[in-house]
Amino acid sequence: MGSIDFKDKKNIYAIAVILLILAAGYCVYTYMWEPFVMDRENLERDLQAAQSELDKINAKKHRIAELEMQLVQAEKDFEKLKEMFPEEEKIPLRLQDLYSVLRSSGVQIQKFNPEGSAPREHYIENRYSIAVNSGYHMLGYLFAEIANFNYPTTITNLKLSRYSGIAAELQKAETHGWTPITVSVTFNLTTYTSKKAP
Repeated sequence: MGSIDFKDKKNIYAIAVILLILAAGYCVYTYMWEPFVMDRENLERDLQAAQSELDKINAKKHRIAELEMQLVQAEKDFEKLKEMFPEEEKIPLRLQDLYSVLRSSGVQIQKFNPEGSAPREHYIENRYSIAVNSGYHMLGYLFAEIANFNYPTTITNLKLSRYSGIAAELQKAETHGWTPITVSVTFNLTTYTSKKAP
């Protein structure tokens, strides 16, 4: 390979063009390509950060939707609890419930007396004294229906005795084919109301 003749204008021109191309390439790389690459990397990082933030927001939105559903369910549950444990005893409703099951069970009510209330630490007991005449199966049905009230109840002081008119009832049962009244029953029914915090 021969040496370059720097006196030849063509060689000088070629070297100048090469140097210009190299300088232009350097300028393009330094002032255009490198900033472009850095900007692209920064934008990619920003995009990833934004995507991560968006994922967090979407997760929180999903959580908010879950919490809203839980809140709606909690409000429904609270309403049910308010029905189960009202702030005031609703004697007419208790009477209505009791008379309804008494009619459906076929027992004969003799007494239904509110006996006052007894405060406890977190609730109030509301007591009723009840006396009925019934057959054994009717009585079992009555207690099953009371157990299915949509509020808590307790039956205490249950006393069973032979019905005084049992002979006449057995005669009627044979004649008419209905279930006889065989027992007189007394018991205390307790319902509960919530106690307001002081």
